[in-house]
Amino acid sequence: MHMSSRAIRLSAVILAGALSLTACGGGDDAKSESGDSASQSKSQAGGSAGDESTADGSAAEDSVLEFGELASVTWKPKESLEGTVDLTVQKATLGSIKDFAGFKLDAAMKKSTPYYVQVKVKNTGDTDLGGVDLPIFLDNGSDVLFPPARITSSFTPCPSRPLPEKFVGGKTAKLCLVFIANEGTKLESIAVRADEEGATIDWAGKVTDPNAKGAGKPKGKKGKKGKKNG
Repeated sequence: MHMSSRAIRLSAVILAGALSLTACGGGDDAKSESGDSASQSKSQAGGSAGDESTADGSAAEDSVLEFGELASVTWKPKESLEGTVDLTVQKATLGSIKDFAGFKLDAAMKKSTPYYVQVKVKNTGDTDLGGVDLPIFLDNGSDVLFPPARITSSFTPCPSRPLPEKFVGGKTAKLCLVFIANEGTKLESIAVRADEEGATIDWAGKVTDPNAKGAGKPKGKKGKKGKKNG
């Protein structure tokens, strides 16, 4: 059967294209490895046959949630490790490339748009998921899903970090993830893609813009001046 464009796009997950941002004064320049990996992903997606399906042969259905809604996710961060978490994408905030003034950026990254995404995760399984990466990506409407940037230095606008070193069953963590949208694109949704065959969960909603008119200002009631009797 013919795969839908939605299925093709979502199966083109780029796992090796994470941005690595290094503060000025140390390490190599920040680089994006998305080019070759993206081409390979598209080739694999285009060559797939049949609809996506689960292990029992039933069709895998994608889900679309709103920011703040919870979903249960099971995936294998390593061949010998399976994790199950309750995941909530709480909010997405529009950042500014000016926030990265202390980092080494190439020309393409200077024209990109950062987003800061707050997520809450609870380990509902029996395995220790300490330090692993969540299968969570930015969907900008292209043929590729983009993983969060790996920031090797402190970053005040969004203290990006992996799961705690020890993250056993029952533990909960709140994380801030930095995503980068290429020039001319924007965040359409935040997607969880556990594996190539499984369904995708998308969180969508209004992106908070801290620079928007009236943003961050308390909404107080204005007092009315009394009228004088004539």
